[in-house]
Order: sequence, then C-alpha cells, then structure tokens
Amino acid sequence: MTLFVDSREPEDCRKAALRAGFIQLALDYGDYQGDAVVFERKEIGDLVNSIFARYGNTPRLFDQMDRIFDYCQRSEKEPWLIVCGNLEHTEEEFKKRGQTLNRQAIYGALASVSVRYDINIIWSERTFEELLEIMKSIEEKTKEGKRLIPMRKKLKEFSRWRSVASVCSALQVSPKIAENLVKKFGGLYGILDAAKHRPHEILIMDGIGQATFNKITSLGGVDSGVREKV
Repeated sequence: MTLFVDSREPEDCRKAALRAGFIQLALDYGDYQGDAVVFERKEIGDLVNSIFARYGNTPRLFDQMDRIFDYCQRSEKEPWLIVCGNLEHTEEEFKKRGQTLNRQAIYGALASVSVRYDINIIWSERTFEELLEIMKSIEEKTKEGKRLIPMRKKLKEFSRWRSVASVCSALQVSPKIAENLVKKFGGLYGILDAAKHRPHEILIMDGIGQATFNKITSLGGVDSGVREKV
C-alpha cells in the first residue's frame, strides 16, 4: 500500500506523514493520496477562510471540491474531506482577533460538500498521527472493494446496485434501462465512453430514445447533433 503526502503541506504534517510511511510528492489534487482515495485536509480556520475567499463568484472551498470531484470521477478514487480541530477553541481564537465565527456557514458549507459532491467528511479532534492511521485504514479497505458494502452483503450485488443507482441519477432513466446499460457497458463511464466511440451500440438498445441519447452525449462532452436513432 502506497500513500503520498503533498510536498506543500506544513512541515510538521509532512514529517509526521513520512514517519507513518507516506511518500512526499507534489500532488495536483488533495493533500494526501493513495491508489483508491484522495484526502483534502483543512484546519477549521482554513475551512472558514476557504468558505469566504472566492475565485470569481465561487467560494474557494467549492472550487477545490469541484476539482477534486472531477478528478475522482476520472480516476475512480474516493474523495474525503478531513476537518481538523475543536470548534470552540477556534471560536475563541477568532474572538481574540475581533472576528466572529459563523457556525451556520460552516455547517451549511459542509452539508453542500457532502450532498453536492458526494465527498465523505471526517471532523476530528484526534492527533494528526491518529488521523494518518485512519487514512491508511480507509485506503486499505477501499482498495479491498469494501466501499458501501455492509458486512454481511455480497460485494458483487452491491457493486452492481451502486452502478445502476448512479446511472439512474445521472441520466434520469428508469432502473430497468439503467440496469441494461450497466450490464452492457459496466457503469456510467463505460456508457459515456461508448457514446463517444461506439454510439450505435447505445442507439440500438431498447428504451433509448434520442432524448436519452442526447443526455448521455452531453454528459460525455460529445456532439450528438449528427446522430439519429437507427
């Protein structure tokens, strides 16, 4: 199992990660990465700053989450946001500087991260060394294929269910059509790839009309204007 720590992380974090077996690397996404996971780490103060700092009209936090979400979709990695620190202590620090900590803004932002981007969140006051061990355990279990698999359920059954649910949500099609697409192409990204390179294989399937095909091609960034139902 190989895990990386971003070379731009604070020195004390990098040293602790190196002691825990992480490898230092300049990461394009997240602060810590494995083969199956991406972790973005934020102290509460940094989280607050990222909520109110903006890139254009978008809070910096959501710009970061958007990029991590896109990367994880492409790489099929699981995204995590780790929030570190005690809210009361941070609130006291803000008061000393004559600032007010908006708790509702924090709660709302974290809710948006979870709901809009399907990013897992850990809020912990544990030591950083303990968090590193948690990251390692999450990477290990994710690589084993245990993501969203209850202890007594079969991996294959839940893996198929999750793919069908994702296709239903993304394409707004019935479970039956989604299941047929998953059976043939393996999942949402297999469907998008087929729409780009083998559109006829989708167009001949039962239940796939031009409107549904257009949704697929629009998600995959494919021009569907010249393709008609065959």
